Amino acid sequence: MSIKNPDEVIKKFLTQESSPSFFKGLKALFVRNMKIIWQYKFSLLMGFINTLVVTSLFFYISLLVPDLQMTQDNYTVDSISFIFAGVLLLEISTKILMKSMNSFTSEMKQGTFETLATLPFGLRRYFISEIAFEVLYGLILSTVYFIPIFFIFPVFRAVSISAASFFSLLLVALCTILFFFSLSLLAANFTILNKRGKEIAMVLIGIMHLLSGSLFPLQLFPKWLEHIAHASPFTFAVQAFRLCLFGQGVLSDNIIWGAVLFLILSSIVLIATFYFTFNSIYKRIRITGTIHEF
Repeated sequence: MSIKNPDEVIKKFLTQESSPSFFKGLKALFVRNMKIIWQYKFSLLMGFINTLVVTSLFFYISLLVPDLQMTQDNYTVDSISFIFAGVLLLEISTKILMKSMNSFTSEMKQGTFETLATLPFGLRRYFISEIAFEVLYGLILSTVYFIPIFFIFPVFRAVSISAASFFSLLLVALCTILFFFSLSLLAANFTILNKRGKEIAMVLIGIMHLLSGSLFPLQLFPKWLEHIAHASPFTFAVQAFRLCLFGQGVLSDNIIWGAVLFLILSSIVLIATFYFTFNSIYKRIRITGTIHEF
C-alpha cells in the first residue's frame, strides 16, 4: 500500500507495532559485541600492557619530584596521587565516549548497524543499546586493568577513606558515567550526520583533558580560562572525586552535592537535546540516503 505522506514513512522506521522489543535487540547486540571481542581477545592483553606502561611512566616521572605536595579544598596530598585520581576518573569516563563513537563506524559492526538502523528496531534504540554495552564493558575492563596496577604501584595505599566518603565517591563516579553516557548519545547524532566518530570523540576528550584539571590544578590557568573550565560538569566531577578520596568529603559538602546536581542536570539536558534533534537528523540521512556511507 502506497503512503502519500513521506513523514509516515519516517515514522514506520522510528516505531512500529511489529518492532522487536528493546531487550531482544539489546541482547542481540550484546551477543554480537562479545563475539567480536572474543575474536580479538589478544587485544585485551595488549590493552592491559599499554595501561601498565603508561602508569609506569607517570609513576617513575613522579619520583623526580618526590616531595611535591598539592593543596586543594583543605586537604594536602602528594602530586602523583593527585594526578592519578584525576586520570583514573578521566580514563574510565572518556573510554566510554571513545569506544561508543568508534563502534558506530566500525567495519566489524557495519552489518548490524545498517540492519537495525533500517528495520523497525530503529536507530535510536541502536544508539542506546550500543552505548549501554560500552558503559558496562568499559567499567569491567577498567576494573580488570586498574586493580592489579594499584597493587603494583603504591599510588593510593596511604589513602584512608570513611564509609560515607566512599559512598559519596561512588555516587560521583556513577553520575560522571551517566554524564558521559548522555554525551555519547548526543555525539552519536552528529556521528551519523558527519560520519566521523573517532574525530568527534578525540576533540571532546582533548577538551576534557585540558579543562578538567585532571593533570594539574586549575589555578595554573589564566583567570579567563579558569572560568571556562568551570562551565564543564566534568571539572566539578574531578574536584569532587578527589575531595572524597583525599579530603573525607561527603555528600553534604557543597562541592560534592553541587557536582552531583550539576552532572545530573547536564545529563538530562544532553538526553533531551538528543531526543529533540534525533528526528530531524534521522530524516536528513534518510532523505539524502547517506546511511550506507558508514
